Amino acid sequence: MLSTTAPAPVQSATDHLSLQSAAARGPIAYSTLRKRIADGDLPAHRIGRRVFVRPSDIDELAEAVAVGPAAATAVESAITRLVKAAPRLTDEQRARLAVVIGGARA
Repeated sequence: MLSTTAPAPVQSATDHLSLQSAAARGPIAYSTLRKRIADGDLPAHRIGRRVFVRPSDIDELAEAVAVGPAAATAVESAITRLVKAAPRLTDEQRARLAVVIGGARA
């Protein structure tokens, strides 16, 4: 369900950064900030045509991006262990699994 609550207004220039300032601060590129805002991963506030973000939100996003590759490797490792330990599936079980995770049609 979408929230109908309007975002809090920007209180001052010191508690929010423009996207240009946030990108210049690093390590996340301007285009990545725009994408994360569009995806709903990064809260943002609009004043006129300008978009502002909180420095603390940028820091959290930077940590998540930095951890990303390590987390992906851990997930791949866990999948490999699970597949090796799992019993063989029947054709019917494989078809059902394909519907659940692969988007195949029943």
